[in-house]
Amino acid sequence: MALTAYCKKCGREVEPAEVCRLCGTKLGRNAVHAAWCVERRPVADWMCWNAVMRALLPAALAVLLAVLGAEFLAGGSAALEKLFLGTFPLTLAILLGAVLLGVLLVLILQGRDLMDYVVDSRGIHVTRYLPEPTPLKLLTRLKSPALLSDADPGKGRNVIRLETRDLAWKDVARVQLWPEKAYVLFYAPGWWLRIAVRCTPFTWEDTMDYIREKLGRKKAVRIPDSLRVQAPPRAASRRRTVSRPIPLPAEPPEETEPGGDEMPGFPESEPERTGAAESGAASPEEIRETDGSA
Repeated sequence: MALTAYCKKCGREVEPAEVCRLCGTKLGRNAVHAAWCVERRPVADWMCWNAVMRALLPAALAVLLAVLGAEFLAGGSAALEKLFLGTFPLTLAILLGAVLLGVLLVLILQGRDLMDYVVDSRGIHVTRYLPEPTPLKLLTRLKSPALLSDADPGKGRNVIRLETRDLAWKDVARVQLWPEKAYVLFYAPGWWLRIAVRCTPFTWEDTMDYIREKLGRKKAVRIPDSLRVQAPPRAASRRRTVSRPIPLPAEPPEETEPGGDEMPGFPESEPERTGAAESGAASPEEIRETDGSA
């Protein structure tokens, strides 16, 4: 598991939790980080060759421009033409080939490194160690053999720390992914590669989550779209409209006969049947009188 927590009291890596399972100390919010170690051989690592070329090519270009400038000042364009028609291009190619062979030999003699990577809430941290150090390995890394005093094989510490590099999240200007080699490249500024982090299949997703959390919302940082945190869509502003009734055209009043008591516009109601005179029906007394006379 890549995610671990560092307990300051124990001085050890423990499982992520609210408290340390060893001493019971409360772990801070920034204690959780992704940490792993990778072994690499510089001669087979493209990033080592990339670092060499970034220093070698500008130096070679500076030397070439200096030679051409000196020839032009000495003899003008005719001297430059004579220079390129002569053995200068062949000599330059042989010189570059010899330099590359020398670099290859140096990288082979360097042996192997141990790269310790830590990605936490503060940034990216890389520490390079040299296992089984020898004076030759230190010299090929431009380090002093006096560093051998830091190693103590008798105590199981046959490792020397060579360098440590840190890059804060606020200084990152560009992030580039190289999934085929499990590399994450951090640039600061945007044109200069500061740290190349080599992940493992178990640490790739954790590293992506950290990058997405710290840089996914920063528009000034150039990162792949897969790491960009999309802002939630804003709700469309709705204007509050007051519904007003539409006035209907007035209907003309119904015409009634003169002397009528009905209200205009209302139908006549049927007369109430409260009496014989009003309803027109014969009463029970009139029916009995008619039967008796008959």
